[in-house]
Amino acid sequence: LWLWFWRAALQDLHLLLLPLMLWVAVIGALGARAARVLLFPLGFLYFAMPVWSDLVGVLQTLSIRANSALIWLTGLPAYVAGDAVHVPAGSLEIAGGCSGHHSFVVGLALAALYGELSDDSPRWRLAWLALMGLLAMVANWVRIFVVVVAAYATDMHSVLITVDHYWFGWALFLLCFAGFLWLAGRLRGPPRGPTGSVPPRETDGGGAPRPARFAGAVATVLCLGTLPVLVYGNDRLHPPGGRLVIEWPAAPASWRGPQAVQASGWSPVFKNASIVSGRQYLDAGDQTVDVFEVAYRTQDQGAKLLGYGNSLLGNDGQLLRLGARIERSSAASWEEETVGDSTGQRSLIWSRYHIGSRSFVQPRLAQLWYGVAALLSPVVSSLTALRAECQPGCAAARERLTSVAVRLQPALRLEPTRPVRQQREPAP
Repeated sequence: LWLWFWRAALQDLHLLLLPLMLWVAVIGALGARAARVLLFPLGFLYFAMPVWSDLVGVLQTLSIRANSALIWLTGLPAYVAGDAVHVPAGSLEIAGGCSGHHSFVVGLALAALYGELSDDSPRWRLAWLALMGLLAMVANWVRIFVVVVAAYATDMHSVLITVDHYWFGWALFLLCFAGFLWLAGRLRGPPRGPTGSVPPRETDGGGAPRPARFAGAVATVLCLGTLPVLVYGNDRLHPPGGRLVIEWPAAPASWRGPQAVQASGWSPVFKNASIVSGRQYLDAGDQTVDVFEVAYRTQDQGAKLLGYGNSLLGNDGQLLRLGARIERSSAASWEEETVGDSTGQRSLIWSRYHIGSRSFVQPRLAQLWYGVAALLSPVVSSLTALRAECQPGCAAARERLTSVAVRLQPALRLEPTRPVRQQREPAP
């Protein structure tokens, strides 16, 4: 599983397996008793995993709704629209960084540590996690509301607005953690402390420690070493070769193109791609369809279709996503996104992923399949995207996209990187 997720360049998934792999290695090398002792320390590593960032959207939504309720209950002359809080003197944004994600994870980690040091039962440990998680969220909600009140009372001139409110949030968190310790002491009583968590040392009968499980340790090291040997050995046996070339089809009758993309306000961003390009086609009514193609010869953490910083909609808020659905055309299925630009003009974007000879609409499925396909030999992965403005309407744009999807999809070709020696014809 780790090798699959690592090859698929799905960082969160393969990192989640590392503490589990280490714990199983302890079982193999040192035995089950040592693994029981190390269960909590190794499990505590999960609080440092980047997978917690997936909670940012949920925590942000909860913060927005909680502050909407607080504004309504207190009668504060402010209102919430989307993720923005509007007061008479200006507006404040409850962005992803205001979700309280950091304090929430730290609160859960402290609650888990409290339960371990107190040697509590699983039921009480779950109660501490729930209590501290709730208190951490409440502390963040109070932080945001205090900032809103300060913005209203000082006409946006409070130090919490002009300088920083980050450390103010951590001060509130410390107060909540102190409240957690008080509540936990009242509910559970004083901590008992660890009792019997360290097993007795095994002996060989004569009082001396039993020799280490040499065979188990050797087998564990060999198992752990197998994965790197397989990965890097396979890479050396099958190095990626060839240069990617995009072949753009000629336009059929009543269409024109391919031609260079004119200023359209659509500039997708894909970092460290092997090749990226775009062309434009025009129908009989001079309505355009932009075609975008990006491909990776191989994928890794620094260069992949689902990499951080990549955006099909472009950077700097070029396009705003308004909705998404799966469109099943006569040729294949595409993910359809309805987007809008700064002028209010709407467009449709169709996208589809390709891993070798297989196509996918869901990007996660595409990456998982890449992890399987790339185990034995390098495989090309790419994304094809089409965009058409809703002129005169989105139904007409969808018809143009269907025509292009059937007849005008670009093709990828591998050219050898080394020049091929030409054979000379024999002299007559």
